[in-house]
Amino acid sequence: MDIVNGVSGLATSGVESVWLLVGNFLILLVLTGLMIGFSYKAGKGGLISLTIAFYAGYAIYMVFPFTDDILEAGGSTIVKAVISIALYAAATFVPFHFIQRLTSGGFGVLSFVPRFVLSFLAAAFLLTLAYHVFDVSNIYSFPNPIDSLFKPDEYFFWWFIAPLVGLLFLVK
Repeated sequence: MDIVNGVSGLATSGVESVWLLVGNFLILLVLTGLMIGFSYKAGKGGLISLTIAFYAGYAIYMVFPFTDDILEAGGSTIVKAVISIALYAAATFVPFHFIQRLTSGGFGVLSFVPRFVLSFLAAAFLLTLAYHVFDVSNIYSFPNPIDSLFKPDEYFFWWFIAPLVGLLFLVK
């Protein structure tokens, strides 16, 4: 009977550990899942186009002359975060459609592992922007493991270039 209780206890603690890990990284897992789903719907060229459009959207968002004025009109921190995310989404939408026209024809099938890695890196890029550009961490308290990965300023550059490195090595 002691063996059964030991195995049962081990299984329970293992499930609790996995659940805690999943809970801590839920936002990253959800974003990665959304990116994987998008990549299956839009194809390999769609995932590549979206990843590149994230950079174009960031550039447009940063140089848009009215960003600060629009954000100041927002008032509360939550409204400002929502407005900044909406501005970034709008700045990403147009380049995505132009880039997708360029990348729609010349790519084959992307297997699951590269698709997963690129989706994860794109999701991490979005989380990095959420922390450092959109100030989402001021309105939502992320779990400590996510904070330790994305909040430090010295990590911004590495998460920022990670999708480009992934494209360099995984897309042929």
